[in-house]
Amino acid sequence: MKSFRVLITALALSVCVTGVMAARWEVDLDQLLKTTAESEQEKLISKIVSANPSWQEVSERIRGMEFPEVEIGKIYLRKTTCIDGVERSWILYVPTSYDPVHPTPLFVNLHGGVSRPEPIPDSEALEFMGDNLFKNLAEENGWLLLFPFGQAGATWWDEVGMSNINDLVRTVKREYNVDDDRVWMGGYSDGASAAFLYAMVMPTDYAAFIALSGHMGTGSLGGDLPTYAPNFYNTAVYAVTSFEDQLFPSAKMRAAIQMAREAGGNIFYREQEGEHDFSYAEEELPKIVHFLERHPRDPFPTRIIWESAVSWFGTCRWFAIDRISADPSASWHVDHNLVLTDDRITIGFHPDDSFPGPGIKVREIVEGTAAEQMGLVAGDVIIRGKKRKIKDMDDLMAYKAGFKRGDPIQLTVLRDGQKESLKGTLPLCAGRWHGWPGCSLPCGPCRGGYRGNREAQDPRWARSYPPHRRRILPRPGRAPLLQPLALSCSVPKEASG
Repeated sequence: MKSFRVLITALALSVCVTGVMAARWEVDLDQLLKTTAESEQEKLISKIVSANPSWQEVSERIRGMEFPEVEIGKIYLRKTTCIDGVERSWILYVPTSYDPVHPTPLFVNLHGGVSRPEPIPDSEALEFMGDNLFKNLAEENGWLLLFPFGQAGATWWDEVGMSNINDLVRTVKREYNVDDDRVWMGGYSDGASAAFLYAMVMPTDYAAFIALSGHMGTGSLGGDLPTYAPNFYNTAVYAVTSFEDQLFPSAKMRAAIQMAREAGGNIFYREQEGEHDFSYAEEELPKIVHFLERHPRDPFPTRIIWESAVSWFGTCRWFAIDRISADPSASWHVDHNLVLTDDRITIGFHPDDSFPGPGIKVREIVEGTAAEQMGLVAGDVIIRGKKRKIKDMDDLMAYKAGFKRGDPIQLTVLRDGQKESLKGTLPLCAGRWHGWPGCSLPCGPCRGGYRGNREAQDPRWARSYPPHRRRILPRPGRAPLLQPLALSCSVPKEASG
């Protein structure tokens, strides 16, 4: 947690003995471990630092935290109020092997279809968890499983949804004995896209990421967030795509994966038969378990490569970029940017996922698409594609399978209880995907490493001269803190003078 990192850093730097006695710093620390209010956390940290315990004493007390006994082998459905004031459900599964005395791995499982308009009903949430394959993995392997729920306005790539994930991870760590070096994140479809995103912007608390049938550019496209492929260097990613995926086929995603690898990304990648579904689960899940077991977190890696355009995504492990200034790009900087042609056959509407069927209810029309041109409107229920009955999205996918751009298309819909036939033409021009759209913000890349108490940085500054203000976060236990900290920085020739 951020508050604990601030506390340990402050204590690590406080190496002089002041003589101040603190009879109750342990009580303040216990309260710090429980409070969620940042203002209260700051006051408690100040009191603890003033008491001047050693960082070893504080670290030992944190490691000695006691956690209550809980009912095991159970799905807990809980509520949280997000920063937008909306109450949303979340689920925690506690495996039968959970023992509050021993640290337990935690898997953060993010679902797909995160843009649904309404919060998921509790009954649907519990039903979904009953068939969740990751819940089965959690039980078999002794993991805690955290399952947040998102929706439009609280997606995995906006402020509300991302803060909700972060807060829920902190909540679970406060209440359960979590192994901090075995916290993983993963999911399917939108959940996979979020795993890619977190690997690029917030990897510090995670050991590895699992991305199944996702798109690594969704955080940029859907959330307008600045993301950078070189950041994949710091945390391992297990990624899978499938050949016939209607959204993110292997043929398209392969180029993005290759680009990320060329940028230094630590990505293990596999391709499978199948469409946009999880039909490859039986083969992949055992491999995923093996991958996670082999990738615990190293909280203090000897080398970090990090690039950021905003301070709230500026921290990776022990390194932080606090401020960036805008100046011309360095001539030698490589901007890893990928443009992919989008030749998918899309009609141009968002479905209402809460509609039980039969048919597909239209929630929203995308401007400039075949749906708008043919007169499809929100509230219509699509029941037929020419002569083919359409009961669900699988039927619609099958209907579209034989089309190419420029072909005529015909749909029958129910509108106010009456059948209507709509005709249109699929657009000839392909749109474009940008894996990493050009970011208009100044960014500050840097490569750093350490040996003992010597820090070395090789800043790769892009659109930033002078680049940024950087911080090195001390690593208690990994270096002799009573010795001076030496910092060296390699400045490119263009930046000298």
